[in-house]
This record gives sequence, structure tokens and C-alpha cells, in this order.
Amino acid sequence: MEKLLIDLSRLIKSGTPAERRIAKYLMEHLTELPFETAATLAEKLGLSPMTVGRFLRSLGYRQLSDIREHLRERNPAPAAAVPESRDPRQSPLSALMLQQIQAVQAVYDLAGQAVWKTALDAIAQSRNVFVASSAETFGLCRYFYMKLLECRERVHYLQSDGSTYIELMDEEPDNTLLILIDCGGDLPALQRLAKMAKQGSYKTLLITTRFYEWGPESADICLTIPLNQNGGESMLHLVAMTEFMLQSLSENTGSARRQRFKRIGELQRGLTG
Repeated sequence: MEKLLIDLSRLIKSGTPAERRIAKYLMEHLTELPFETAATLAEKLGLSPMTVGRFLRSLGYRQLSDIREHLRERNPAPAAAVPESRDPRQSPLSALMLQQIQAVQAVYDLAGQAVWKTALDAIAQSRNVFVASSAETFGLCRYFYMKLLECRERVHYLQSDGSTYIELMDEEPDNTLLILIDCGGDLPALQRLAKMAKQGSYKTLLITTRFYEWGPESADICLTIPLNQNGGESMLHLVAMTEFMLQSLSENTGSARRQRFKRIGELQRGLTG
């Protein structure tokens, strides 16, 4: 999947106008490919099926379904984990449930890739971990930060106003990790922080639902699920991703986490009387 995302990101930046349109659509709707064909995609983008076919062959695929099949072969999922069809008459609640199932499925696929283990190892093994986010992801980022504190020590939260970014620069780059969480909205401040961190040789982990806005050179490690740019749907995927990650980290820390959680509980009870 990582190679596919890099290829699509490259075409978004340097492809022909038609290639850029197709690549952007695929980047944003990768989880919806089982419901698409070259003909339906061509109709949506105002292109010919032949143009779409040539694009897919340039990526090494015969048709759209081959991309999803390739991802499933690399990351087998439980049967019937995601419904294979959509009922246009489904209720809003049913649609939301389907989105949640798809979000979990997408993260399940991601968790089977080597980059997932690389990200977990970086979080577990770095001496200092800093967490920052776009404004739209503030609530989730704060939750992730607080839960991460239960798993390990030396976790720091960088507020979006930029004043706390100095905390990161006070640490030595070696053995320091910066986690960037993005789910939409204005990016300049977060992208400037990412660029500054990379220039300072700090390791960076990007967790995002819109890889095409960043590019493969934006971070050392990138966990991404491309999808429709709809705030609610994006947040569902990001919540699923962070919950999977926190659970995996908790399992890896084992008894050490339990002892830490016990000490945190004692501290909280002592402070509240």
C-alpha cells in the first residue's frame, strides 16, 4: 500500500491533468474501490474509460478491483468484516455503522504492514515523545497524548499556538520522536513544525487521513488511510487508528504499564483527597 500511495502522490504533483484528477480521486476514495469500475470512475471525472484504463495499467493493475484485491492479499481480513454492497435506502444510522466498520477494516489492513510495527517501535523505544496536531484534531490528539502517558513516561503535548514548540527544540534529536496527527483543516503551522523537526534531525511520525497534502518526504514514518475529505468520516478512521495503536502499545508494555497505571491512580486519588 505504501508504494501505491507514493506513486499516487507523485502523479498528483507531476502527472498530466487527467492523471492528477484520477490519482487524487483514488487517494481520497481508496476504501470505496469495491464499488467502482473504470466506467463509473470515468463518468464521475468526465474522462474516457480508456484514459482510466491506461492510468491503472501504468500502476501495474488491470482494473480498479485489482488494487483492493492486492491489498487484501497482503493483509487478509476476516470474512464478511465489511459489507460487500450498499443499500441506497439504508438509514443514516446504518450508513454510520457501515462507515465505522470500514474504518476498522482499513486500520486492520494498515496494522498488517511493516510500517505499522516501525511506528510502534519508534514510540516505544524513543526516550522522548512529542505530540502535535492540526486544530481540527485537537480533541483526539489530547486524548491520544493522555492515554499514551499511561503507557510510558516522557510524553509531551505541543499546543497549536506554537509557543510550546520550544520544548521540542530543547531536547537532543537523538532518541526523540515527534508525532504529528492530522485530519483536515489548515496545515501551514503543522507542516512548518514538521519541516523544522526534520531539518533538526528529529525523527517524525505522521498520522494522517490525507497523505496527498503531505507527500512521502514530509515525515520519516507515515501512517495513512486515504479517504473522502469529509470531516466525520475522516475522524472515524483516525479514532480507529489511534485506538489500535494505543491497544498495541499497552499489550507490548505489559506489567510495566500496569504498575504505571497503578501509580497514576494513586496520584489522582491523592490530589483529589
